Amino acid sequence: MLVSPENAETVVRHPRSNTILFKNTDPQLAIEWGMANARNTVVLAGKYVVSDRIDIPRDGVTLIIDQGAEFSAKPETTFTSPEPGFRSRAGTYHPFGVLIYNQKNNVRVLMFGTVATKGFPVMFDGRNTKGDCGLQGGMLLGTGKIPDMYWLVDSGKVQVPIITIAGGPSALSMEGCEDCHLGMIANLAAKPGGTTEETLDLNSRNSGITVERLVGERAKEIIDCNETHVVVQEMVAVGEPQRHPITGVLLYTGGANFYGTIGDAGRLVGPGFGQLPVQGVAVSGPRFTTRKPLNTRSLVVGTTNLLKDAVSSRVIHDFPKLPGGLPKFTVKTTIEVTLEGGGKKRFEKAVAIDLREN
Repeated sequence: MLVSPENAETVVRHPRSNTILFKNTDPQLAIEWGMANARNTVVLAGKYVVSDRIDIPRDGVTLIIDQGAEFSAKPETTFTSPEPGFRSRAGTYHPFGVLIYNQKNNVRVLMFGTVATKGFPVMFDGRNTKGDCGLQGGMLLGTGKIPDMYWLVDSGKVQVPIITIAGGPSALSMEGCEDCHLGMIANLAAKPGGTTEETLDLNSRNSGITVERLVGERAKEIIDCNETHVVVQEMVAVGEPQRHPITGVLLYTGGANFYGTIGDAGRLVGPGFGQLPVQGVAVSGPRFTTRKPLNTRSLVVGTTNLLKDAVSSRVIHDFPKLPGGLPKFTVKTTIEVTLEGGGKKRFEKAVAIDLREN
């Protein structure tokens, strides 16, 4: 299905006949209708003003938000919060906003567009009363302009090939997830010489997480590893990290006010790694997960790449203008870092998308 704005309505068309199959003044309802009636729904360029979050209605669907699509909320609108809400450090729960909310299996969400709504752009949420991963499979890919981090909660075997953001609090946060593979996850400064917060926030109770590459620019934390088991192939620091020990190469947090460094064996060294809790080392979270505590954590890093002389960075995304290129196309993201003296360093990741598969 192809979704697009037309006058005061949002219309859903058949991709071959161009016949209008559904229309509504509320883009949320039109997009949800498309997913309920077709395996693949593409939201084309245009402005979409929504009154509530967009819920994925069933297993096995793909939702693509085109690069030119811009989402905003109606004035004085409060999106329906998932339940339970966001758990504060004090143990109380609070409502929160999310634009695209998924509780279904084998769902692919590709966010190329712009999100101007408050809250998280996309959340995969597998929380359930059994306390296991209630959501299995699927893909989350994000290259658009977003206000906050992407979230995976209590989800298993989700693929996250590419996520890039510009200066947000974190690119991706995860809790209670199992056996998820991440490709290139990057948080880059919004302006030359700028700083970032976190790239990957492994808030708590994740296991079997593998990552190809993490990139942070003058970051406070490239990775926040709390009660999680993760293997990272490569970590790239664009510019000097904001905080790390004199002997450190890159910066990681093992809890409140603690930062460790990578040792010769590629494992994080410093207090608090291994069995938890450790006296004097706090453990963050949980905020959402219903999984039982792991009480252990580990972080293994293959390669560290510190670009101290970085001047600026830019992200280049290469994929066809939709609906051109369908049903099969490739998304390629290149991070280009300019160094002092004019040299360049490039980091690339490509993923093939086939809408005939899912």
